[in-house]
Amino acid sequence: MAAEHDAVDEPLSAHHRVHGVAVILEVEEVCGGWQRIRELASHTEATVESNLATPCIRNARSLLVTALAAAHGGDDEAARRYERRAAEVESEGYDIVLAAPRTWLALLRGEIDDVDELIDAVDLPRGQTWYAIPAAAARLDALAGARDKTRAEREAPALLRPGTYLEPFALRTLGVVREDENLIHQAVERFEAMHLDWHAAKTRKLVVEA
Repeated sequence: MAAEHDAVDEPLSAHHRVHGVAVILEVEEVCGGWQRIRELASHTEATVESNLATPCIRNARSLLVTALAAAHGGDDEAARRYERRAAEVESEGYDIVLAAPRTWLALLRGEIDDVDELIDAVDLPRGQTWYAIPAAAARLDALAGARDKTRAEREAPALLRPGTYLEPFALRTLGVVREDENLIHQAVERFEAMHLDWHAAKTRKLVVEA
């Protein structure tokens, strides 16, 4: 569907084309498809630059997701370049839209001293946006990274809804803060059931490292 959406957008305006590539990036982001995002990096950058006359938060977000993919690929120089450009073109008032890639970048760099300063708790019923889902996942990862047991115990259990995208993230966070390998194994199984292979592999390493 994302590819079809992009194909429909391609002959339209520059703004439409930003939305076309952004939707593909957002699908790959939730799947952990960092290699595919890196392959699209030049196209993404050119598409954003052609749309600067039209303010759109997907200009900045697409560059941030590209930065995150570069960071996962070990290219910190490219990651910081995309991140700087994102900051130059972003619009104000869209913190929740940018929260997930910003938070995951900070986690990769070990910059999680204050989780609440990094990313707010997400009120999903009031989220009113698709971006609340990856933001909630990033918040869970930040709580796990900070070993913030108090906030994790307060926030994660409510997200343990079977069969939902956030369930394995919540299981993983609780497994980390409780030092419970069974919960981490459950998270791996849930990720695998949704074919989120990158997330499953990342989670499996937590047991190996322990």
